[in-house]
Amino acid sequence: MIELKVSVSEVQEGMKASKDVVSEEGIFLMPKDTVISKNHILKLQLYQMSHITIYEKPIEPIYVAPKEDKPSVTQTSEFKNFSSKYAAGVNAIEKEFSTMVQLGKVDSESLSSIVDEFIHETSNNHLFSYLCRIQSNDDGTFSHCMNVSILATILGKWLHLDQDSIMNLSVAGLLHDIGKTQLDPKILNKKGVLTKDEFEHIKTHTTLGYKLVADAPLDDGIKQAVLMHHEKMNGTGYPLNLTWNKIHMYAKIISIVDIYDAITSDRPYHERFHPFTAIKILEEEYYGVLETDYLYVFLENIAHNFLGNDILLSTGEEAKIIFINPQSPSHPMVQTKSSKFIDLLSYDFITIDKFL
Repeated sequence: MIELKVSVSEVQEGMKASKDVVSEEGIFLMPKDTVISKNHILKLQLYQMSHITIYEKPIEPIYVAPKEDKPSVTQTSEFKNFSSKYAAGVNAIEKEFSTMVQLGKVDSESLSSIVDEFIHETSNNHLFSYLCRIQSNDDGTFSHCMNVSILATILGKWLHLDQDSIMNLSVAGLLHDIGKTQLDPKILNKKGVLTKDEFEHIKTHTTLGYKLVADAPLDDGIKQAVLMHHEKMNGTGYPLNLTWNKIHMYAKIISIVDIYDAITSDRPYHERFHPFTAIKILEEEYYGVLETDYLYVFLENIAHNFLGNDILLSTGEEAKIIFINPQSPSHPMVQTKSSKFIDLLSYDFITIDKFL
């Protein structure tokens, strides 16, 4: 048979390798006469092979049964059940905040139970998938507190913290923005760029929140998280311009998930960004600003929880996330409906527009 040297981008299932395939590093990838499958193509992509040699005439292609259309995530009964519980949880947070502000009473067990059901009844990959699709009707503060609590609880588990610390993080996430109940709603919900004075007003929510919880029967770390969740490791945060070891661990964790949720949620000043855009922003702008060890664990784990999700690329192609690049979780490898593999780390001009 006649042999042809072809680009890996042109390799298709059913082609037959006419020579052994070895990477530049000397790693043996497949022997001569291998009938190439999807997994072989993926391996060639992963090892960044440029060309291979094949026989000119491919063998009969492997028959793949057509996939049945499946309902979108938001149409499933599981998502609808989650959405219903989520709405009830947000309403419960609003009532708890009202009680705290009016009566000065904090019920930590009642607060932690609000998110406990989500954590135990929903797997992580579904949880992240659902959170980025959920639409909340409140003004943003209560749903944001719900999200931060859920994310902080999960990050605490990824960091292998003890159960008491995880429960405290759950409560800290719910309470971190309670000070916003004391702000001018016109400024809090303003669309567009804030003036310097308006931003200074927004920044007071940390100290106002701390005053609300200072005398409550709560773990001191929860109170510190309410006060410090906008502090930065390099001293550029507020309200105290603290650095490194002066910031409480709970506050370091809350700050990471707080920023992630702010990026991936609708805000008066921006529409929500895609989770992988948020991961990229955190990769590029926040190492050394937030606790690096915690941030790395969060980004790598959260990206892996989107494996298998169907997405729409900026090219207009539909694809599925099949591999997370450990050196850059924001650039996964995807497989299009036409069975083409695209490593977004190599083609960083192609982005993920949305989940399907």
